Amino acid sequence: MLGKKILAVIFAAVILLKLAFLLISPSLWQGATQAFLGHYGAMIGIYLMLLIITGYFVFTSLDLIDVAVVMLFTSLLLGLSLIPYLALVPQLPEAIVSVGFAKVWPAWILWAAIAVAVLYRIFAGKKEQ
Repeated sequence: MLGKKILAVIFAAVILLKLAFLLISPSLWQGATQAFLGHYGAMIGIYLMLLIITGYFVFTSLDLIDVAVVMLFTSLLLGLSLIPYLALVPQLPEAIVSVGFAKVWPAWILWAAIAVAVLYRIFAGKKEQ
């Protein structure tokens, strides 16, 4: 339980810091973002490490159906956050299709595995009464 609380505090702190930087000094936030984006390989490694750590807590302590609902909520919130910027990146959908599986296979495999596990849990798993 302590591990989950620590991760939750880190999550909340990072979100509030990001929002504060965006409100107080957008240029400072943009500079920090550009600095991080310049290290593609390191970012992939950090994200994978954080996925493993958080995934451990998520999948060992929560019901898979609840995880799926939270992921849906988060995906919708992210989509809502990005809608105002779609006009700025009209080439994004084309870039996603053209890159295909080559650069995003780890994420696609995780998404597919979670989706299959959820469907299995719902349709083939133990029936809840």
